[in-house]
Amino acid sequence: MSFPPNAKPDPLEIERKLLRQHLGLGPNPGDPPADSPPQIQPLFFIEMAPDSRRGAKCKLPTCDENIMPGELRLAMNPAMIYGGWSKSSASLYHIHCFEKLADFTHADFLDQIQPLTRQTWKLRGINAGSVLDGNYLVPGGVERLVLEWKVTHGKWIDKRDGVCDESEEEKRVYADFLALLRKAGSSKYKQHMKPTGLPHDKYHNLLVTLAPYESDGPDDTEEWNLFDTYLDSTVKAFNDPHDLSTMLQRWHEDVALVSKDVDGLDERGRAAKARLGAKAIRALKRLSVIPMPSLAA
Repeated sequence: MSFPPNAKPDPLEIERKLLRQHLGLGPNPGDPPADSPPQIQPLFFIEMAPDSRRGAKCKLPTCDENIMPGELRLAMNPAMIYGGWSKSSASLYHIHCFEKLADFTHADFLDQIQPLTRQTWKLRGINAGSVLDGNYLVPGGVERLVLEWKVTHGKWIDKRDGVCDESEEEKRVYADFLALLRKAGSSKYKQHMKPTGLPHDKYHNLLVTLAPYESDGPDDTEEWNLFDTYLDSTVKAFNDPHDLSTMLQRWHEDVALVSKDVDGLDERGRAAKARLGAKAIRALKRLSVIPMPSLAA
């Protein structure tokens, strides 16, 4: 890695090059890939910071703030600074800090994003006891938002690169499963049987606990929807490097508001909670639950 004479190296530019090489890419876009791919492909986990006295240091060189317990963070596993490889090593970042390094408008970066859930925690290499104690795993709403954000960004990448159009994507995905993912919770959604091959516990989670809709019944003409509320699926958002952290911050703020008793809020907070409405409050409480892995998982 070289720089022009007398030029002061940009620490973020250095980190971007190192990140690309950590993924097995060339240091700059258009450069040939590394001669040998990583022994373990790094993944970018969106997770909840566990309890600690002082939080964890953010690995971005220009950030001097710790990641505090209860915050959503990004854990890159294996860590970029690790000499060899280990599933238990991880570099920790504020999500908005990591967005300064990773370009999620390209599949090489987007494909590595994973919410840390009952289904993905083993990939992170953390202790089972910590997970079963309620650490690291994200709430259901964060799980659904991150996965849908990933799908939305993937569509824009495909559209830009001329890989396929949305009609082809719709043909590839099993129609009943797609309907379950996008329409569960709506009074207009009619699911007579679970999609073939989907385990019953996963089906129940998607149908009830993780449903994106919240409805007051058949006469409800303004059903609440998780994706419509927080996820911006436009090309403008696709080109916004901080779209992911902005979406999750809005979610976090609303959940924090819902968790507080009205008597503990100031006038501005009470007004904000009233604007959410009873339907949104119900949905946010439901989607704030963390679906846990079974003891046998």
